[in-house]
Amino acid sequence: MKVLTVFALSLAFAAPTQADTMRLEVGKPLARFAKLRPGVHRYIRYTVGVDGSRKAIDIWQRTVSFGPDTEGRPDALHITQRWDRADGSRILIQDSWFDARTFTPRTHVRHTVKDGKDDYAGYRFDTAQVVGMADLANNSRKDFVMALPEPSYNFETDMELFQTLPMASGRIFNIPFYDAGIDKPARYNFVVAGSETIPGPDGRPIHCWLVTADYNTGKIGARFWFAKSNQVLIHEEAPMDGGATLVKTLLPPEAGDAKAA
Repeated sequence: MKVLTVFALSLAFAAPTQADTMRLEVGKPLARFAKLRPGVHRYIRYTVGVDGSRKAIDIWQRTVSFGPDTEGRPDALHITQRWDRADGSRILIQDSWFDARTFTPRTHVRHTVKDGKDDYAGYRFDTAQVVGMADLANNSRKDFVMALPEPSYNFETDMELFQTLPMASGRIFNIPFYDAGIDKPARYNFVVAGSETIPGPDGRPIHCWLVTADYNTGKIGARFWFAKSNQVLIHEEAPMDGGATLVKTLLPPEAGDAKAA
């Protein structure tokens, strides 16, 4: 775990003063969309106990690409994820399509493999609601319907969305998110609490934006460190019940990757 400077700690725990708030609306262009590039990023998630012990949870692989979607529509953004449990008990594969100009979500499919059984949950986003994909084979959520108070971004791809935002110290992003089939749609505030330099996967220092979120609970539930150069998520920490910490951190690219992360 890293050692924070007194200055960084003050930024992490203090609310920004005279902050400007950007209220995002789905369908509008995103200021730094060009920072979202094709390629692969992998993260390991693990817990750090109060006694300093560490326990691996899973490894995430997130792949970004651009091209026509499954319905032949051009200018599409495609984000796929694979989460492999460390104990081999579960695999989660997520497949998400978006309008490449605005990050407006189109479809989201979760494929879960557990105890040798497959489950598919597919959803289609529109401006007024999210519904089960009737044309997806073996869709366990084909009859799902959730009305949206407003168009919402896909919460499962928040890490990539953050890459496209014009981060600046003290800025608050108010974002409408919905995690399809989970919880309810809502707006959430993400605060750019300041800057911090942390070691990257290879040990070299990375200058980062420090972003905090309370997920509408009134107290900070997660801290994110995004590289200032490309706004890729480098590290995340979240407190857990009982005093432990949940950590997600970027892994170095693999030799076989088509593009370096």
